[in-house]
Amino acid sequence: MSTPHWYYAQVRWGILVEGKEGLRAWQEPVHIFPSENREAAFQRALQIGHEQEGLHKEGRQLVAKRLAQIVVLENLGAYPHSFQIDLGMKKPKEHLPYEHIFNPEGAEPGSFF
Repeated sequence: MSTPHWYYAQVRWGILVEGKEGLRAWQEPVHIFPSENREAAFQRALQIGHEQEGLHKEGRQLVAKRLAQIVVLENLGAYPHSFQIDLGMKKPKEHLPYEHIFNPEGAEPGSFF
């Protein structure tokens, strides 16, 4: 069995508000975790992203947090530590309706190297 490598995954969620507002913001934390290979790491990043999706009410409006994309997936090598970096929220540059369906499984993650 090979030594697992550590992967850096930048995850992007869309924060969508029911009604006219639609896409409110992008939330983009970074997760660091071990994995056997890139494909397994991509599946783990998707799992992390889907696990943190959610829905809540603000007054009479529904607000959804939906996984939009794995932005970056990078092999960091065989490092012994795990940590997460929160990159905060970003204002969207485009309008998306509340009903918008993201397709994170269909987008290939980028690389920062």
